[in-house]
Amino acid sequence: MPTPVRKRNADGTLKSDVWWLRKKVPLRYRGAVGKSEIWRSLGTTDRRTANERIAYLSAEMEREWERLAEAARIRSTSSPDHRRPTLSHQDLHALKGVVHIGTRDRNLPNTGGALSALRWAAARSGLNEWTEDEEGALDQSVREFLESEKVEPTDANIERFKPLYLDGRRRAFDDLLRASRGDFSESPLLKQYPARTKPKVDMLAAFERYCQSPSIKGGVNGPTAKRWRPVINKFINWIGHRDLARVSPKDAIRWRDHVLAQGIAPKAVRDVWLAAPRSVASFMINALELDANPFVGIKVAGVKNWKEDDERGFDDAQALKILTATVATPSHLISTEMRAARRWVPWICAYTGARVNEITSLLPADIEQIMGHWCFVLRPEVTKAKRPRRVPIHLHLIEQDLLDYVEQRRRIDKPLFYDPSRARGGKGANPQWQKVGERLAEWVRESLKITGVQPNHGWRHLWREIARGTRIKTELADYMVGHEGKSGTGARYGKRKVPVLAKNMAMFPRFKVPALDQPPMPHRRTRRTRTQIVADRAAIEARSAVPALMAHARGEGR
Repeated sequence: MPTPVRKRNADGTLKSDVWWLRKKVPLRYRGAVGKSEIWRSLGTTDRRTANERIAYLSAEMEREWERLAEAARIRSTSSPDHRRPTLSHQDLHALKGVVHIGTRDRNLPNTGGALSALRWAAARSGLNEWTEDEEGALDQSVREFLESEKVEPTDANIERFKPLYLDGRRRAFDDLLRASRGDFSESPLLKQYPARTKPKVDMLAAFERYCQSPSIKGGVNGPTAKRWRPVINKFINWIGHRDLARVSPKDAIRWRDHVLAQGIAPKAVRDVWLAAPRSVASFMINALELDANPFVGIKVAGVKNWKEDDERGFDDAQALKILTATVATPSHLISTEMRAARRWVPWICAYTGARVNEITSLLPADIEQIMGHWCFVLRPEVTKAKRPRRVPIHLHLIEQDLLDYVEQRRRIDKPLFYDPSRARGGKGANPQWQKVGERLAEWVRESLKITGVQPNHGWRHLWREIARGTRIKTELADYMVGHEGKSGTGARYGKRKVPVLAKNMAMFPRFKVPALDQPPMPHRRTRRTRTQIVADRAAIEARSAVPALMAHARGEGR
């Protein structure tokens, strides 16, 4: 494992007291990373804290390098050069069509009258003869056009395309001349133009570039990319090409209607099936490689912002049942980290309103004493914010000896609720701490039989419900749970001082759980009935038969 180092000047003196991680980039990643060595600040002058942070940061860097290498591989297989495709014969005539249509459409509103007819006729005849100076201007016009179409404006490409560029303008002037005389019918020549063999803006390559930007959480293997990548592929298959520049608002509306017709929920259509291509298009506009976003303003009817029946917190009985179960003796078959997750995560969520992944990802270094108050420091990489969020620890958690458990994990240099040594080599989209949250949800649903409410997120709703009945300031409640404040611009001014937060957190009432004052309940194994045993065996046999059936089906297909 790497050890913390401090940066030094050329004469050997320390630049500062801050500890750094210095890590060499393996050869297999250097092409994607672009460096042979990376320095990353550990953000502390304390050696002990630096030792706690360096393992986590080192692992994060390796995961990031893996994501960059995978993105580079995808780009190389999807489009060798997504910005400047070479010109084929078909591309030449497709670009001629772009010149024809573009020149016509830019000038069509200004046609009309005898003088206009003379102007378009003169413009058309003027294309036949060029002086030496005008020839240079023509080359520059062709060069700028090819650049706008993301084509390499080499001398060879300019010379090949120049005659077609002029012919496209002649045809546009013919259309304008007809329009000046009142004939606005579509030119039959437009049907002759082919589509480009290579996209102007490759949607698949654009999506992979977008996944590497800070705009998307988790990068190319993150949860958003994992959810959106199939959507982008399905859109490409549906529309029949990969050129984002050819997609129109009408195409976006047809896509929305097509997806809704498949029975997909309107909210999913809005938040996933339209959001994915819209975000990619916005990214390419900001990269100055796309002129307009065809998905902007496309609405989906029937979407509710929230549903009271599905988005609610635990009731008193459900909260008491879960918190009581946390102090029961768990099975000896459960790992140490999972026992701790069952014991502490529900309580921490109940007293902070935090998202479950913000808690399951905690490191011992994330528990800090700030201005005399113990706090959870929720890191931005696992939250939806850009800065760390400091949430004071409720006194009831301290009285239950949470800090003793934190110290135990600090001594062995491991996260609070998972063990990196147990990792199975999963990708960034499914980190260990996320799996811990999923196991807790299964425990609440399957073992405790609590349904009809989100098994982890229910604490978040319950916290806000209870906080409304206290004197906790709304602005500070928004901050502590990580919600976007609704208090206007003034709420964004000034810092949230920890003593003020702690004073408000002290107003949050304690959960009264009698089991805390009683000896731990022994673990009781629920014995299955004979009927359940038979049913379970049948289910196992059915699952085992599936691979064999699939192999048999593939054999018949051959």
